[in-house]
Amino acid sequence: MQTGQPFTVYTTASFNPVFDSSGNVVGNTGGDYNADGSNFDVPNVPSFGNHLVAQPRKAFLNGLFPASAFPTPVPGTEGNLGRNTYDGPGYNNVDFTFEKFFHTPWFFGEKMQIEAKGEVTNLFNHANLWGMNSDLSNPTLFGHSTNQFPARYLQLHLRASF
Repeated sequence: MQTGQPFTVYTTASFNPVFDSSGNVVGNTGGDYNADGSNFDVPNVPSFGNHLVAQPRKAFLNGLFPASAFPTPVPGTEGNLGRNTYDGPGYNNVDFTFEKFFHTPWFFGEKMQIEAKGEVTNLFNHANLWGMNSDLSNPTLFGHSTNQFPARYLQLHLRASF
């Protein structure tokens, strides 16, 4: 068991200025909050803070938080939300191995040993999510987990030694 990977909320939208009647920039309806030409800026800290504790898997499937919860910084400045402030979905996995040896007679008094072995990965078939979409410029997928690790897997081995 482990906690989820940290992720950063950011935007890749370009700067989209809002002008007043005199032609002065008074706002921004896009991203690139500091208008430096680099479309990778972070917003301000939302009202719920910069960390969420113990979120259920369902929250990652339905959207951890809406994009509208993150305030836009003052035009020309970078937001104050830090890097890797939120945790993605945790990982919970139990693997199991079992084996049995059998001894049987073989030709000319020799003995044959048969090994039967099984391995189960993700024994309890727990859905382990990963891949958070944390780009504010994609409001339909923002805050959602985008993938999952494989489900239960069973592998059987049979070996004969003589």
